[in-house]
Amino acid sequence: MMKKILQISFWLIILAGIIVIFGFAVSEQKKTVCSGLVINLKDAEQPGFIYEKDVRAIISQLYPSLRGKILDSLNTAAITKELNRSPYLKNPIVVKTLNGLIKVQLERTEALVRVVNSKGDSFYLSKEGYVMPISRSYIPKTLIVTGHIYDSPNPYDKLIYNVNGGTASKKSILNKIFFLAETIINHSVFNQSIDQIYVTDCNEFEMVPSSGDHIILLGDVENLNHKLENLNAFYQAGISKLEEGEYKIFDLRFKDQVVCKKLMP
Repeated sequence: MMKKILQISFWLIILAGIIVIFGFAVSEQKKTVCSGLVINLKDAEQPGFIYEKDVRAIISQLYPSLRGKILDSLNTAAITKELNRSPYLKNPIVVKTLNGLIKVQLERTEALVRVVNSKGDSFYLSKEGYVMPISRSYIPKTLIVTGHIYDSPNPYDKLIYNVNGGTASKKSILNKIFFLAETIINHSVFNQSIDQIYVTDCNEFEMVPSSGDHIILLGDVENLNHKLENLNAFYQAGISKLEEGEYKIFDLRFKDQVVCKKLMP
């Protein structure tokens, strides 16, 4: 019984000590002056849509000067919210340190596919499915999708287009574009060989390989992986039996078939 009482007393003392230390830290923070801003932007040395100087500029819109301000007066939640508004940034974490620093850790958003709609407006869909505006300072190498695309979202609104649920054929055209681009990018063969995608007036997809010597009629994105595996098997076996350059259209719209067509003279 005495041993149990001693154990409880020990943990009560430890808890009291933690509370005192925490209270001291909070009290000190109310007196601590901000000594600077430290930004840790992942892969900052690589080309990208945004750089450390741009992150500092975003924060300066809230606080033109951080240095010299009482640390407790600086709202890290507001800074986080402002950084989250940028379509080029993701996962911001903003903390205060005991020695007076504001530390910011965050990542760049990466483009998955570039979309050019029927009006000629361009924007990206990120790897998370968000709309991203075009940048004059950085143009990443991505798939390009053109054609009968009538969606024209505000590129500064973080609208997500990789929504799960429902059949692929019932998704919006941007959902389908995201799904198709993500599948191609993650495919072991076609991630290097498909450069462009065209949306027809029937909301079907045509793919153009980097060789440019034929067109692949994909149809809708339903059963997409199965269609791509059929095409891959055809490339490895069937295409070698065809006269090189004779067939310009490979049609995947029929179940378990790759139909080859010549261009009409």
